[in-house]
Amino acid sequence: MKMTPRERLLATYRGQGADAVPALADLSYWYAGNGGGKFIPGKTDGSNQDKVEALLNLHRRTGAAIHLNLGTFYREIHGAGVRATSGIRGEQYFHRFETPVGTVEERREWSDVSFSWPIVHPMIQGIEDLKVIRFVFERIAYEPDWDLFRRLDAAVGDLGLPLVQVPYTGMGFLMSRYAGIEQTVMFSLDAPDELRATLDTINAAHAKVCRLMAEGPSQVLIHSDNLSSDVQSPPWFLRYSADHFRRMAAIAHEHGKPIITHIDGRLRGLLRATRDCGIDGADAVTPAPWGDLSPAECRAEAGPRYVLSGGVPPDSFNPRVPLRTFDAQVDAWLALRHSSPALIIAPGDQLPPDGDLNRVTRLVAAAEAAKYN
Repeated sequence: MKMTPRERLLATYRGQGADAVPALADLSYWYAGNGGGKFIPGKTDGSNQDKVEALLNLHRRTGAAIHLNLGTFYREIHGAGVRATSGIRGEQYFHRFETPVGTVEERREWSDVSFSWPIVHPMIQGIEDLKVIRFVFERIAYEPDWDLFRRLDAAVGDLGLPLVQVPYTGMGFLMSRYAGIEQTVMFSLDAPDELRATLDTINAAHAKVCRLMAEGPSQVLIHSDNLSSDVQSPPWFLRYSADHFRRMAAIAHEHGKPIITHIDGRLRGLLRATRDCGIDGADAVTPAPWGDLSPAECRAEAGPRYVLSGGVPPDSFNPRVPLRTFDAQVDAWLALRHSSPALIIAPGDQLPPDGDLNRVTRLVAAAEAAKYN
């Protein structure tokens, strides 16, 4: 019998084999850039609940399965001495921690060019701010929100599979959010002990989230450091993040759940490194010409059981790219099914605002025809 998109995704993530290559897409960026409006980054429900039905309609229209930006299924509970506030102040979004050892604040400003909230003032401005972050994460607790998950899981139905997110590693948090790449690298040189203590504190807190998410009714966990090997090189990853990746994989597998990671940049060395940590696959894989590995090289590095999800560069969805080029990239990715069924096709990483929804439907049709027998 023909599988539904949900059944195909589950079978692929569990290594059980699907009847055809699953096809999915993250259409939230396209939606934001085509009248969807601003999402509020401080809300913990991902795409914001008022936008979920519109996203589902886009997926029904294209036929692509949905998997992300449906929700974050845990809440933060800050301990004594920590006052956390966030919201819109003028043209900026802010997120602020006030503690007895200091106050830090992140500020973002909406961009009508990128349809996002670039960070214009990182939370961490210097070494002294690391102790504030440690104070916050030493006292933080979490509670699950499985009622929200069940509601969204039911709303998605056979159209896809809500992946349950677990938060950044400490290194990913500092590089992507709180400190930025340059300042984090300088900490590794100027204050290695302070950096390591901060990473360990954040990782210990986030391991609690991973366990909560694995214990509940989740089917597949997803973790994101927005990895890219030109930012977190394999040696850097092994030094600062690999232990936490191993811990997350062990927690997920203890509860019978696959866990994948989000690699939306350069791939070389990181597919192998995350695989060796026990991670079951990578989301948002973008091969050449945007990425640094061909589809065949992605499979060679990842091995046969590591799920590769992605495969088609986002710019190829723009109508100015010849359709024959787009079709060739789709065919090259789908050809990997002959060496391993651990394969999902999607725009890697997101469909951009200038992408053609009809090309998403064309990708879905090609995947439907890409049988395993």
